[in-house]
Amino acid sequence: MRFEFKELPGVAADYRRPVVPISVEGLENAPQLCLLDTGALHNRFAAWVAVSAGIDLVHSEVEKFAVGGFISEARLTRVQLALGIHRWEAPVWFCDPWPLSFHLLGQEGFFRWFDVRVRAARYTLDITPETSVAAPARNLSF
Repeated sequence: MRFEFKELPGVAADYRRPVVPISVEGLENAPQLCLLDTGALHNRFAAWVAVSAGIDLVHSEVEKFAVGGFISEARLTRVQLALGIHRWEAPVWFCDPWPLSFHLLGQEGFFRWFDVRVRAARYTLDITPETSVAAPARNLSF
């Protein structure tokens, strides 16, 4: 699959960035714009996505973290995600507050499942599903 870089919404006079449309279980017809972040370990989505998709976070693990100049509380759960026709189950941290108009995809929940070629000089991403996915590097409890 090939994707063109895009400007991030809500950011004036910005550069084009590596983003993809990700569908979340329960919101299949409303793909979410996600920035690929090779430095991030985890997928981070706004909490409103979980609410809209009907994902229960009541008994989820909770973590506070700082990103982009704000502090957020995140709740962890596993959800089905899709990129085009490719589906996988991934850990996602749903965050509140989340003042960004896009979400983040990281190593544990995205890059583990795909071979990604970032072609910044051409402003494109080439993404291929991994044919054999290794076991997670660390044991994540859910």
